[in-house]
Amino acid sequence: MRALLLIFIPSVLILLSGCSAKVSTDYNANVDFSQYKTFQFAEPGKSSIVSLDKARLEDTIKRELRYKGLQPVLEAEPKADITVHPYIREMTDFDSYGTSVGFGVGYGYSSIAYSAPVRFREYTYGKLIVELIDNKTNKVIWRSISRRQLTESMTPTARDNFIQEQVSEMFTQYPPGQGG
Repeated sequence: MRALLLIFIPSVLILLSGCSAKVSTDYNANVDFSQYKTFQFAEPGKSSIVSLDKARLEDTIKRELRYKGLQPVLEAEPKADITVHPYIREMTDFDSYGTSVGFGVGYGYSSIAYSAPVRFREYTYGKLIVELIDNKTNKVIWRSISRRQLTESMTPTARDNFIQEQVSEMFTQYPPGQGG
């Protein structure tokens, strides 16, 4: 029985960790999302994206919104129903590395431990964020954030695949209540 538990519990934990959400989405529950038929992107001055990823991100969002039934509005046409504001927020975090060894036995037995100074490395990464803004009220009505990290060490192909995967995952939950 104990051996079965030692196999079962880690298996369940691994399974549950694989099912965790890749994005986090929030929206205004009082908004009727079926009223939105057209979209446009925020003006270039309002976007914080200064990289090759801007085109990748916008192309993927256009595809997803068209798939959801919304149509893009060209600059010469009247204002769209919603403005899409995609951006990549630069974040920093620390990665620790170093040697650490430990061994212990319970019930009065002694233990052995070794630890070298732990070193930290600071690194930066990007978080994809997409906001949809109602142009009549000028308020954010829907927002989705990637929980995964866009890193500079990714190849162009990996970056493109990452953006496509994350944006696709974001828009599975649009419009709210109808996503999978």
